[in-house]
Amino acid sequence: GGKILIIDGHAHACGHYHDAQSTINYLKTHQIDKVVLCPGEPDSRKNYSIPMLSNLFHSPNLGYVFNKIICFVTGIKGTAKHIDEQNSIVGNMAKLYPNEIIQAYWADPLDDSCIIKLEKNFAIYNFRMVKLHQCWNKFDASSENFVKIVQWSTEKHLPIFIHLLSKEQSIKFSKLTNEFLNTTFIVAHMIGFEEMTANSQNPNIYFDISAPQLISRRRIEKAVKLVGSGKLILGSDAPYGTNNIKINLNLLDRLSISEQEKKNIIGNNISKLLGIL
Repeated sequence: GGKILIIDGHAHACGHYHDAQSTINYLKTHQIDKVVLCPGEPDSRKNYSIPMLSNLFHSPNLGYVFNKIICFVTGIKGTAKHIDEQNSIVGNMAKLYPNEIIQAYWADPLDDSCIIKLEKNFAIYNFRMVKLHQCWNKFDASSENFVKIVQWSTEKHLPIFIHLLSKEQSIKFSKLTNEFLNTTFIVAHMIGFEEMTANSQNPNIYFDISAPQLISRRRIEKAVKLVGSGKLILGSDAPYGTNNIKINLNLLDRLSISEQEKKNIIGNNISKLLGIL
């Protein structure tokens, strides 16, 4: 019944999502309905081919190992310095195509004017999600600015999308989520899944299943058993990995889950969170 909604719940505004037109073309070509877009590498059209590490390594710590690589690469590139201008670029893309492009605003707790910037940009762009990344901005999950961002997002009913750095940070973050039981959190790449399920009582925690290079079918099966399909969100992490949505859709087809559960993961869950159903 009805059209199946496919949403790329985690992507960056570079590679094939470099600008508004290339994004729309890519979505049409690959039959993706919408994309949640975060800032990306400045003016880069490069798409990265990443090996399917998840086929070789089955440790839940694979995400933490991958983080070390990200920290190294982004450190060299200084990508984090361009977050403000990239937020504006994504905001303008979303204004051009509000039905297809959903803006995730990147907040940096290391910037003391982060709340002022959130307020100002929310008034301009009306973004739908707040994104934080501990590899790019090495903030602590119990820091005052981070807590302020969580409070601000909660008041605005915006989900918080967070990429956690380490096991230690995942534990700190999982404890913080217990102080904000009405706040919706989306955990990038299922990093810290074990720590979250062990420590958090927050009923509004979701897990992004990008990218297939990092997350094995076994890991997704485990997540479905532990938290249910209603808490998982499809993503590509484009441009890091090519054709990730298709790879993940194929992977979901091979899981022993119902058609409805699959629909939840590939579009329904995120559209409910963003109020676009």
